[in-house]
Amino acid sequence: MKILIYFLSITSLYAQCGFLAGTVTDVSGTKPLAASIFARSEQGKSRIGKTGEKGIFRVEIPCELSGLVIESKGYQALTVPVYNDTKNNDTYFITLKLLPVIKQTNDEPYAQSEQTHFVLKDSTTSMSKVVRRIVVKDAVSEEILPANICLYYTHKQARECYDLIKSDSGIEVAFPENDIVAMEVKSPGYQSYNGNLILDQAQDSTRTYTLKLNRQHTILSVNIANSHSGLLAQLREGNGEKIEMERVNDGHFYTDAPAGKLYKFELVSQNRKVELSNAMPPLKEGITLKSFRIPAADSIKPEKRTTTEVNFTVSNRTLYFPQSDYKLPADSRNYLDSLAEWISANKDKSLAVNGYTDNVGNASLNLTLSEYRVRVIARYLVNKGVAENRIKAQGLGSKFPVAPNDTEKNRQKNRRVEVQIIDLQDRTY
Repeated sequence: MKILIYFLSITSLYAQCGFLAGTVTDVSGTKPLAASIFARSEQGKSRIGKTGEKGIFRVEIPCELSGLVIESKGYQALTVPVYNDTKNNDTYFITLKLLPVIKQTNDEPYAQSEQTHFVLKDSTTSMSKVVRRIVVKDAVSEEILPANICLYYTHKQARECYDLIKSDSGIEVAFPENDIVAMEVKSPGYQSYNGNLILDQAQDSTRTYTLKLNRQHTILSVNIANSHSGLLAQLREGNGEKIEMERVNDGHFYTDAPAGKLYKFELVSQNRKVELSNAMPPLKEGITLKSFRIPAADSIKPEKRTTTEVNFTVSNRTLYFPQSDYKLPADSRNYLDSLAEWISANKDKSLAVNGYTDNVGNASLNLTLSEYRVRVIARYLVNKGVAENRIKAQGLGSKFPVAPNDTEKNRQKNRRVEVQIIDLQDRTY
């Protein structure tokens, strides 16, 4: 029991960098699915949530997230890379679609995940050579796809690979004997297919194996920090063609777009005025999360500001956290926004961000919690334009309390992050 409690304590301290919400459906997009959602990171794979009855989910995004794995009974697991450029506590929306798996059967490809124990039938005579045609199609449009197909034969321990071009109607393969053959199929822009094929006394008749692939998700999900009503979002290619983005509400948009292309993200008002136009690097296969802010009509670009243009000052501040919590305090955003702008304009200043906890619980876990608290603050500032080398952030756990840890009121004072402004010439680190 003690080991379980310790494990739960560790996992609860994973830093959180926003929320991901959306739906999981079958490949047609019409049938909601009950699914489990897992996060991939350097630490491995961990479950972070599940969908409800209508296939809807909302999960926290671990800061260390590198990918998602979606699993639903009877469907092919979906693994998608995630690129979170913002690390803010914003919410992003997506839709994910899963392809049904084919159960284990004879003389028909099926998903490797469905493989059960199987022994080929003994035969005094070899199976007559059979020829099978293999075709690869888009799971939704039924369009024939270009593909690379590799077959791995169990008996002769051999591999054969074939390249299909889009105009091909398939390939014909001669199978000389009873065998269990593994199949790997890849097509650009699609999820790979991994299946098995049992040929056990197969009949020498003409058959076609149709392998259906699920398109690889390339999703851009955008959060607009200062949005207003009536906005539409779109991606514009270099040739002027537009991809209209799905609108969730005033500040959230998403779309599935071809990977590898250069786009401009644009926010357009109802009268077709472009309120924001931002060039983007080529989209990668996977899920890209981005946050934008609409510039004020009379604003000057931040990179052109000088020290004298920022006519406000900021001071040191202590930010307080609930017990065992590391989420960015909601009431700290205005201060941190002003601080980021002021520090960016005052090149002779830097920041020290120190995190602390009360003394309740394990000292090692408290140290980790304090590190996550300062990381959330530092990342917020970096994403607002502060250079990383101008921030020294460290977690100090329960060291250096400002009040005795004898009452809850006093312990609240110790659960804090202190933000200090430092003159660069006075910095000693």
